[in-house]
Amino acid sequence: MKISVLGLGHMGAAIATHLIDQGHTVTVWNRTASRAMSFAGRAVIAANAADALAGANLAVVSTLDNSAARSILVSAGEQARGSLVVNLSSDTPETARVLSAWALDHGVRYISGVMLTPSTIVGQRGSTMLIAGDEADLDTAMPVLSTIAPNVTPLGNDHELPSSFDTALLGVFWTTLAAWSHGTALAKAHGIDGESIAARLAAMVHLAAEIGPSFARDADNKPYPAETSTIASAVTTMQHVTTASNDAGVDVSLPTAVTALYERAARGHETEAPSRVTEAM
Repeated sequence: MKISVLGLGHMGAAIATHLIDQGHTVTVWNRTASRAMSFAGRAVIAANAADALAGANLAVVSTLDNSAARSILVSAGEQARGSLVVNLSSDTPETARVLSAWALDHGVRYISGVMLTPSTIVGQRGSTMLIAGDEADLDTAMPVLSTIAPNVTPLGNDHELPSSFDTALLGVFWTTLAAWSHGTALAKAHGIDGESIAARLAAMVHLAAEIGPSFARDADNKPYPAETSTIASAVTTMQHVTTASNDAGVDVSLPTAVTALYERAARGHETEAPSRVTEAM
């Protein structure tokens, strides 16, 4: 199968390498041409985006955001019309909706998608992708996409959904790591080195992962029963964390923001569960 990969950052390069290893005829293109040189002798190096799309059975676009992805498709001109394009660029649901509408209006057989796992495991067990688009186009692309990400899930024809999942999950991921970094800084301010507290921080993250589904259940059903603790206790705890951080000279931006959310959700509902914080979002 002839496949083109446009965009050779970490993810695009990993996808191109995997497809070459799978025996596909691969064409690569990147706005910074020097990045494509590492594929010399292994793939066809296109001179521009239009050349990359020409003759391809499937094209994968992997760029920084949807603005960059759109500029690539615009630069391809009429060659984009009729091409089967899978855009794996990460961005917001709104930009995904706008770009998909533009692509479909211009005759592109367009699939919106996101990779939920890092470039280091492309093609391996655990590599995960979400996609949305026309059912016939999804069926055509699936044999290739399932080799890139064995855990590939079609989400129907709503082009916002992959990005909706992506932004929700990435928000949890990076906020969790920011909280981890804050906890490490607070510990170090009291003479506890990062490695000493790392295992305990990991245990707290695992505990949060165990409790999280109950927050989701309560958010769906709306009652917030205080089975083990109350939101008032969460407020008090976060106030302590904020004060301790300030006393230790550690940045208080994160705990202050979290405290404010719990305080707002708790007003008039102090005896309900901590999961009521959802109401403050």
